[in-house]
Formats: sequence, C-alpha cells, structure tokens
Amino acid sequence: MKLVCLLGATGSIGDSSLDVLMQQPDYFRLHSIAAHSNWKKALLIAQKFKVTRICMFDPEAAKALSSALGHPVLVGIEGLQELASEPEVDIVINALVGSVGCLPTLSAIQKGKHIALANKETLVMAGPVIQEALEQNPSAFITPIDSEHSAIFQCLAGSSNHEVEELQITASGGPFRTWDLEAFKNIRVQDALNHPVWNMGQKITIDSASMMNKGLEVIEAHFLFQIPYNQIQVVVHPQSIVHSLVQFQDGSLMAQLGSPDMRIPIQVALHWPERPKLDTPKIHLPTLKTLDFYEPDFNKFPCLALAYEAGKQGGVVPAMMNAANEVLVEAFLKEKIKFIDIAKHIECVMSKAPQINSKLTLEQALEADQEARTLVQSLI
Repeated sequence: MKLVCLLGATGSIGDSSLDVLMQQPDYFRLHSIAAHSNWKKALLIAQKFKVTRICMFDPEAAKALSSALGHPVLVGIEGLQELASEPEVDIVINALVGSVGCLPTLSAIQKGKHIALANKETLVMAGPVIQEALEQNPSAFITPIDSEHSAIFQCLAGSSNHEVEELQITASGGPFRTWDLEAFKNIRVQDALNHPVWNMGQKITIDSASMMNKGLEVIEAHFLFQIPYNQIQVVVHPQSIVHSLVQFQDGSLMAQLGSPDMRIPIQVALHWPERPKLDTPKIHLPTLKTLDFYEPDFNKFPCLALAYEAGKQGGVVPAMMNAANEVLVEAFLKEKIKFIDIAKHIECVMSKAPQINSKLTLEQALEADQEARTLVQSLI
C-alpha cells in the first residue's frame, strides 16, 4: 500500500487520478490533496476519501474550506511544498497547472519521492535545476503522466539513449488544424475551447489550440529522456490514438496506442512496470479504419516554433516564454487580447530575455518568471 499526495486534485487530471486510485484500493491510498481555489470540490474529495491533509493555493478558499471542515488547511506555495515533502507520502502526483508546480516537484525530489508528473512547466522553466536535484537525490525519480511522454517512456523501456534516432511526439492539431491562416485573426474564446478530442482544463485547452502545449512537451521530453532537440519531432495525428513514437537507429519504429483516456498514462506512471487491470475503453483495430499523420504547420502555429527556439537557447528563455504564455492565455480567456497576439507577445518577451552563461539556478528561473509576467502585462 502506497500513500499518494495529489496536487491539483480538482482539475481534469485530478479527476482521472482519483478514478485510478478508486480502481486500485489494494495498491494506493489517498493521503493528501491540494487545489487552487475550488474549495467546494476539494471538500467533497476530502470527505469521500477521508483526507485531512489539504492545501488550497488561494487564501480565501483556504479560509472557506477550513471553516467547512472545522480544522486548519495549508495555504499557498508553502503549503504545496509541505504536502509534497511529508515523510509518509510515497508518491506525489503533480497535476498542478503552470509554473506553480515547479517548487513542489523540487521539494518532493529533495525528499526522495516518486513523482508522477503531469506539470510540464516544472521542466520547461527549470529543467537543469530538476536534473541536478535528481542526481543529488538518487532515490527520487519521475514517471511522466502526459500521454505523449508516457508513450515514449513505454517505448523506451529497456533501451539506451544512444539507440534512439528520433522521438516523434504526436499532436491532435487542436480545433484549428484545418482553418485557413487568414481566419486565425477572428478566433474566439469559445472556438479555442472546443477541442475535438480531449477534455481538459481551460489553460491546457488554449495551449493545445495554439500548439504551445506541444512546444512545452518538446522541452519536457528533452529533459525527461536526455534527447537533443534536433532529434525530437512533432507529428500531427488528429485521431489521438497513437500517443507518440520512438524511431530507433536500426529502423524499428515503436508506437504506443490507446484510447484518449488519461487514466491509462496515470496508472502507468503509478504502477510501472506492472500493468494491473484498469477499466478503460479498449481499442478494436478494425474500427479505426485509418490513422492520419501530418507535418505541423509552423506558420499557423508559431508558438510551436517559439518553444523549439526557447529550448535551444536555454538559460532563462524557456522560463520567460512559459510565464508569458500563462499570462497571455489568461488574458485571451478574458478577451483582453486576440488569439494571434499570444505568439506575437511571447516572441517579444523572448527577445528581451537575458543571456545566462553559467548553469541555470532556481533563483534565476524564478526571477525570470516574474520578470516575464511584468513585461507581458505592459504589452497587454
């Protein structure tokens, strides 16, 4: 029996994680949860799973939940870090959205935890810092939850990096794959939130529409699997059945297929290398008919190109790109900017990033994150 800390319990990954835990009562028990501001849903989760260790990132939500429960709850980033590093916790599922997930991941690593990681921003903004922390804490390890990285993780099982010729990360293409470029200037919020395949939170859905989500995954894959950027490609696959592929140097192409259901990669992240039964939809090959694959259109989706560039530049550029994107997505959701302004402003912020000639530190990454947020607000 392993005790699980679930950060981001009220989001879509949180929902899927809770379902997996309920299906595996002999393996896992929920020890603690954290959420941003949805204290009513957090209350229901706490009551259902009999959880008393809780953190709300938003102070007002923490007060409301504490009053409803009749006992204190943790607050803010310090609370997230405390939950992630508690001695009795075996596995930390980090399903937080945005750069707020970085410090809890680091806290968990420093305490030698198993981190099931769905928060790609952790590695985007501070990949070298996380790598160093893992080297210094050899009992800690990360298993990826993102379906694409889970697919690569499974395809690479037992293989050495030098055998890999290329990682191929699949992308659905989002709702605008077939739109004419001229129509992009008229994209509305409801258009961007209408994802054709996946049911995700608003921020990730907008990132998928701009393909920034795929760019972040490229950077994450670079750090997770220690593969150079020129050996990581994005392939548009609208059906979202093939979750990613690995091209080996002997000509073999390994792919992982599965229904677009996040419970599958979550269970893989928690259980690997075991594969116990999980109640999820199974693929019946004759019903698939066709599987389509396309090159990504960098003219329609400049955010993908910007992410590649940020990753290759390194230093604080990925952190600033990520922070700018977070602010801009929120601004777009509030209809303060146009969809096409997201990439335009990110490019501007990246052009002002300072060059870091030494090894990136956590302090530099956090400072760059804040600097980018201030800068992009002035652009908005």
